[in-house]
Amino acid sequence: MKALVTGGTGFIGSNIALRLVERGWQVRILERPGASRILLEDGPFEFVTGDVLQPETLPPAMEGVDVVIHAAGVVDYWRQGVERMYAVNVEGTRNVMRAALKRRIPRVVHTSSTAAMGIHPNEVVDETFTFNVRPERFVYGHSKYLAEQVVYEYIRQGLPAVIVNPTTVLGPRDIRKVSSGVVVEVVKHCVPPLIPPGGVNIAPICDVAHGVIEAALKGKVGERYILGGENMTHLHLYQTIANVVGCGMKLKVMPRWQVRIIAMLTDMLQPETSGPVPLTGDRLRLEAQMFYFDSSKARREFNMPSTPLRVTIGRTFEWYEEMGEFEGLAEKLEKEGACKYCGRKRTLSWPRQAAAAGSEENALQ
Repeated sequence: MKALVTGGTGFIGSNIALRLVERGWQVRILERPGASRILLEDGPFEFVTGDVLQPETLPPAMEGVDVVIHAAGVVDYWRQGVERMYAVNVEGTRNVMRAALKRRIPRVVHTSSTAAMGIHPNEVVDETFTFNVRPERFVYGHSKYLAEQVVYEYIRQGLPAVIVNPTTVLGPRDIRKVSSGVVVEVVKHCVPPLIPPGGVNIAPICDVAHGVIEAALKGKVGERYILGGENMTHLHLYQTIANVVGCGMKLKVMPRWQVRIIAMLTDMLQPETSGPVPLTGDRLRLEAQMFYFDSSKARREFNMPSTPLRVTIGRTFEWYEEMGEFEGLAEKLEKEGACKYCGRKRTLSWPRQAAAAGSEENALQ
């Protein structure tokens, strides 16, 4: 089998590409001019120059492939701009689907997001939910929703496409630190000791990559599949990260009334933030809600694995460490004497022997 992966030099796309190679596929990467190959680890890939916003480059890139996995997209719109996000996520998807239909590709997998399903606080969301809020309130989700509508338009014209909707994805190669940046934040103590009271669904990237490939092999044309993991509170997530990397930070849940006040002040002051994702009032309000998802459909049809959260966190920490993300942290701690949050005096490390001994579940108790 031969696959073309758009967005193959990014977080999710690179993990899909590497997993395809592990499973014996030939993999072609659509590479924008000047894109970095750092996430692909010199793997046995075929690179073809192209861009989803340059439609003339797409049909040649699809020549001779069995599957097109469309994983190109803009998540960090606060860096790249809302206009570019809509262009890549919507019009880029249109270009890919049009080219795939013209080339009569046997199977297309569109990598969407649960953000396309809108905002349904305090409900367990499945594939039947749809976008339900004003576009300006959730611009990223709106762009992914519009992209899905484009895919459905081409499905009606005969394109054999499947849609997958990952939840919040955690794992190695998130070089922009959009979702996996929470691990970096905990290690560097860029998070406050008070955590918003909401919750998320965390999907290990290795499980998501498995689900995307299985969707190419087993997914039903026109269907959506939520690729998720465990539903958990923000407190559970952050405290588990702290426990895994050996940090003594003790976190507490922020009262909801305090969330409302801080969100209002944030809207008024619009503070500059040093984290990978900017702090806004809307973000605080959203994080105070429960965003839980039901991924039983994909688990049932794709035999999805369930990688323990502790292992995923450990692998993520190791990757950032290898990339030099924590250089200078030891010197800083030595200079300051101890961390003001947890009193640690050493650099952190993942206790690999604990994970190897099968103690992941105990750590989540």
